[in-house]
Amino acid sequence: MSSEQVVLKIQSGPHAGRSFTFSQQDSLLLGRSSKAHLRIDGDQHISRNHCLIEVQPPKCHIVDLDSANGTYVNEERVTDRWLNDGDTIRGGETQIAVHLGNGAAVPQQSTPAELGATCLLTAVSQSEQVAEFLLLCEVGHGSMGVVYKAEHVVTGQIVALKLLSSELCFNEKMMQVFVREAEILQELSHRRIIRCVETGADDGRLYIAMEFVDGIDLDDVLKPLSLKKRTHVVLGLMRQILDGLAYAHGRNLVHRDIKPRNLLVSKDNGRLNARLADFGLAKNFADAGMSQISSEHEIKGTLSYIAPEQIVNCRFAKPTADIFSVGATMYKLISGKTIYNLSDHETPIATILNEGPVPLRERAPDVPRSVSKIVDRALAAEPGDRFQSAEQMRRAIEKLLK
Repeated sequence: MSSEQVVLKIQSGPHAGRSFTFSQQDSLLLGRSSKAHLRIDGDQHISRNHCLIEVQPPKCHIVDLDSANGTYVNEERVTDRWLNDGDTIRGGETQIAVHLGNGAAVPQQSTPAELGATCLLTAVSQSEQVAEFLLLCEVGHGSMGVVYKAEHVVTGQIVALKLLSSELCFNEKMMQVFVREAEILQELSHRRIIRCVETGADDGRLYIAMEFVDGIDLDDVLKPLSLKKRTHVVLGLMRQILDGLAYAHGRNLVHRDIKPRNLLVSKDNGRLNARLADFGLAKNFADAGMSQISSEHEIKGTLSYIAPEQIVNCRFAKPTADIFSVGATMYKLISGKTIYNLSDHETPIATILNEGPVPLRERAPDVPRSVSKIVDRALAAEPGDRFQSAEQMRRAIEKLLK
């Protein structure tokens, strides 16, 4: 078996004898629901959405979706776990053998992203320059890396430099795929999208240089406002974002990670201007095998904004998924709360798949129905029930503003 493959072999249950071979980033939902990739109708011990297996060859991770009868690895009940070669998964009567290409054990104590962050901070402390960029100060950080304000040592251009640890790349080929795909983003030229200036690798670290915006904290702007005024401001900002989104969708590029943190807002001549950052980077991470969709440190953040079909199929990328994320972002900015009731005692993925969003007016009863209709439509469970384009949603918002 290739060192870059994961094979799941069903040993018992209704689908005994079947096997699934993965050579790239993918996911497998097991359950009785119509969304399940491995649908098990004849086993009443299986929940509608029982467990989610995420594959990142040669690694594999499993999350129990609050199933009634539990998910077991080597007969031990688990909530989530990185899997080792030779492990056995069981749900109800279904038993699945796990075969990892490299046969190596996966460390349980830390996620790749956490390890990457540690290595990244150590590496940066040893050098103030990455490629041709001089690091000036840190301006943000996340599970994928750290963002610095940086200056090009030759041209003097100020950029936002995102550094990604080599721990997030499995091999040189994956780094090349990421850089090649990220170069496509340099073709985007729109006033509502942060421009990608340069991508590359330096001493085993991927970097992305982006247009630098001296942004303001959107929370500081919105919190003092009345609900009526705040809603009006949010509508204006999202109209701008949808303008940039329509441009990118017209070029067959999907963002896949729209959330408040990826909206950069600046104040120019007394007016608020919004732009989308990290455009397309989430898609490129997944294509390069670096997504951590089921890792616990990411679940309550990003998963509060992505469409449910992206959870079921982690490589899913269509414009209607971005529409869902725009709706979730509007919801958060208007109400101050995320779209789901995520309990500390439940698996967030299970809540998302089984319960769906809380209607906006349940969280903010005074929001005008005309606004809640737009948000609720964007958050429809079925992609076909949402706005079918960013331009269609932008026009609906513009009609309200007029």
